[in-house]
Amino acid sequence: MDEIKILFLSHTVDYSKAPYDTGNQFIQALRNNNAAYLSYVQLYNKYGHYGAHHYLKKYVRDNGINCLIYGSSPSEFYFDINYLEKLRKEVFLVMMTGDTEYYYEIRDQYYAQAMDLVTVNDFISTFKLRQIGINSIPYYAYYDSTKYSKNGNLAKDIDVSFIGTLHGGAGRWHNIMHLSANGINIETFGSDSPNGRITFEKKIEIINRSKINLDFSGVSGKTRLTRKHQIYKRMKQIKGKVFEYTMCGSFALCEYAPGLEYFFEVGKEIDIFHDKEELLEKIKYYLAHEEEREKIAQKGYERALKDYAVERAVPKLISIIDGLRKTKTYKPSEIYLDEEFIRNYTTYRTLLIIRFITQLKFKFAFEELKIILKYRKLDLYQIVIFFKEEILDMFPRIKSVLKSIFRRQ
Repeated sequence: MDEIKILFLSHTVDYSKAPYDTGNQFIQALRNNNAAYLSYVQLYNKYGHYGAHHYLKKYVRDNGINCLIYGSSPSEFYFDINYLEKLRKEVFLVMMTGDTEYYYEIRDQYYAQAMDLVTVNDFISTFKLRQIGINSIPYYAYYDSTKYSKNGNLAKDIDVSFIGTLHGGAGRWHNIMHLSANGINIETFGSDSPNGRITFEKKIEIINRSKINLDFSGVSGKTRLTRKHQIYKRMKQIKGKVFEYTMCGSFALCEYAPGLEYFFEVGKEIDIFHDKEELLEKIKYYLAHEEEREKIAQKGYERALKDYAVERAVPKLISIIDGLRKTKTYKPSEIYLDEEFIRNYTTYRTLLIIRFITQLKFKFAFEELKIILKYRKLDLYQIVIFFKEEILDMFPRIKSVLKSIFRRQ
């Protein structure tokens, strides 16, 4: 069989604003392994709905692509599922998901129906996808070891640290206040911390200087898609911080989330806690047992470099995909769509219409309107958000003032 020829269909962020974004690191690692890359956002913006579909299929044929990896934001609904199913006749089609715990029921399980393989950053979701007949594997290796690195010259002069928003996930604030009330010297860094935001370079320094790096697994607040799913407030999620900490050779103490033990051996490469009492107990223990703590940190570092450094993990992932590609026999997939997905997919057209109109691309806006008229299911709440975000983006000073006013209320 012919050698694998990969197209990675995704989109990057602005390097000037996020120079160490893990998505960009993953894209670069794929490129280093001879994969082609296209931005679906740029394609859609340039060619519109039908034009993007046509361009992508033509690109696949003209360039001999036999494997397409689709990595999209979990809250985006650019492509029609039936189009992807047709594309699957010509290529081995892989979808890479993010925040699967949050968006599995809302989005991922539907798009997965048109895929040959789905990679997820949530171990539990691999079984949920297999339960509906979708081949799935866990994958969480996006970190460049030349950027997330160990610095043995820095003294461990911070007892406990946490980097992130204090109110960005369930339980963070209460856990940290519990530690402070019990005499633990903890330093926090983030937009709502006294130390404020820090640069990437400072972040790596803080991780290296910390005896204990905390990782909380509670999910963030509601989004436009999840606002009706109150049960999600109970959810625990594996965070990227555990990989950042271990890549820097520093000790990670993580709030448990199901599947964490799949990525690291608990008690030997990282350690975990389940509640604030156990958190306090383990912090006191590991502050008093430096040799054991640093031994665990070293083992975690070795595991992270071996399995999760993007420059090593990407060739392994490609090998797995290629093995599955070579044994693929195409069988049509029955596509099932429920009302919530259809409503979200249709409502997303309004965001695209706003963008096309502001660029005077009225033909493309009309294409999106035709889709809305076909399904006739819209979510007014999301539409209001789209208008606020897209229109106010044209007037950044007004947007900044309004956000400041609403924060005070």
